[in-house]
Amino acid sequence: MTNVVVLPDDLSAAEAARHHVAEELARQSVDDEVADDAILVASELAANAVRHGRPPVTLALEYRDGRVRISVHDSGHGTDPRSPAPSTTSGSGRGLAIVRDIAVDHGWDRDDDGLTVWAELELRSRPTP
Repeated sequence: MTNVVVLPDDLSAAEAARHHVAEELARQSVDDEVADDAILVASELAANAVRHGRPPVTLALEYRDGRVRISVHDSGHGTDPRSPAPSTTSGSGRGLAIVRDIAVDHGWDRDDDGLTVWAELELRSRPTP
């Protein structure tokens, strides 16, 4: 089962992503700790897509093989996502490192339509069909 939503074209996309993921995972009775991690991942991926990509930005949740995959797609054709070296003075640049630390798998795919950045988290309870 895949659930897709179009996010706003501004920094409110992160809030919209958090809200959508929280509602969807609650509806699926996903463990609170997993849901909290998924909400954080969705927020980081959405914020990066708005900052570094181009609209439209979409968020997809897909349940498969005991995992939830959070994917954010934008229409940008810029550089591949990267995690800059840690800095104690910068207020940004930690999002992908956070995602990498939380997710059991993560990555990105580029095609003619833009860039999709994704992360997978293990589910502790299976979603209902």
